[in-house]
Amino acid sequence: MDDEKMTGRHFSGSSSVSEGTAPAGKRFAHAAAPEPEVGSTAPEPAPSPEPEADVQAATVSAGEVVDGSSSTPAVEDGAKALEKKSKRRIALRVLLGVVIVLAVAVAAGAIYINQSIARGRKAFDDSMSQAIEEKGKTVVYNGKTYALNEHMVSVAFIGFDNRTTNSASGNDVAGQSDTIMVVALNTDTGKATGIVIPRDSMVDVDTYISGNYNGTHAMQICLQYSYGSTSEESSELVARCASRVLYGMPIDYYFTLNVEGVGPLNDAVGGVTLVPVQSVPSVGISEGVETTLYGKTAERYVQFRDTSTLTSSLDRQRRQVSYLKAFTSKVLQNATGDPAALLSLYQTAQEYTWTNLGFDQFSYLASTMLAKGMTSFDVVTLDGEMGEGETYAEFHLNQDAVYQTVLDTYYTPVDE
Repeated sequence: MDDEKMTGRHFSGSSSVSEGTAPAGKRFAHAAAPEPEVGSTAPEPAPSPEPEADVQAATVSAGEVVDGSSSTPAVEDGAKALEKKSKRRIALRVLLGVVIVLAVAVAAGAIYINQSIARGRKAFDDSMSQAIEEKGKTVVYNGKTYALNEHMVSVAFIGFDNRTTNSASGNDVAGQSDTIMVVALNTDTGKATGIVIPRDSMVDVDTYISGNYNGTHAMQICLQYSYGSTSEESSELVARCASRVLYGMPIDYYFTLNVEGVGPLNDAVGGVTLVPVQSVPSVGISEGVETTLYGKTAERYVQFRDTSTLTSSLDRQRRQVSYLKAFTSKVLQNATGDPAALLSLYQTAQEYTWTNLGFDQFSYLASTMLAKGMTSFDVVTLDGEMGEGETYAEFHLNQDAVYQTVLDTYYTPVDE
């Protein structure tokens, strides 16, 4: 974007890191003994207090002699009735005990979750207050005034594939962030928007060589992940880079998912049904034919790429977006009947993710967005043009379109 167009924008992007300064890093009450039943037709209880004696007396056949007297059908029936009533009392007490234990557990869980929600809300409020101070509440663009939405939370969702490498980084972390989507959540309205940044977008990437900062260089944003010395640091670098792309909008949280976690998460929601936007022959997925994805098939749908085609990354991106929409729809459908399903999904994801979005913050976001009526997830992809670079494909962002996307997502037009 040229300098003239930038005039009047109140966004203050991240401070330049090319000046030699490295960016900042990172419960059963015991059951009472049964009382003797008044008016029972049963004979006097046997002297032995053990229940086995009663059972034996109740099961003697008619005509047999016990202690010199003959049993009768009435005695037998009365004993059996007493036995059945005793068993029912025991069963009822066990059931009551289970109910009490469950009630205590649910109450304790609710208290914990509510406390987590409160802590999470405070963290988000503090973060947003700082953002408002830094960005200002209004911005003027193309003659329109926009007001900052003051209840926004942004999370960088990063799809990581450790089966690709970038030896140039010289770090222990290998792999690329093949999916980068900034999830913008409006906790006031319940609106959720995902902003997809194409993996081949040419942007300023923070580079390191053997752990030493080497300034920023223009390259595909997917390579930013490989320049961290740990998975957490890599995720932070990608979140910071994505923030620069979105004109410095704050992104305080990241959620990095290894592509190997797609299958388990997919199956955790009962499979995902969608209409494929592109065929994947190796797993029998045909474009336009409604399919329910499970396990490795789901992983293949979002990971497959034909590198012989210039637009292969954009084709894969379209499949990923179609999958994310269908997956999110299934998650929200499950959560409508059982809000705890979101927390269960969060726990399932832990094995395959790196995130600084703790249980407190996640609980707050899940409860708030559902309470505000979140029923859908909108996804927009930053506009630009794909071209051939000297070695790899390069996607050049349309900066005017990027800026308008930021305004449409994080700001609201003000009627004047």
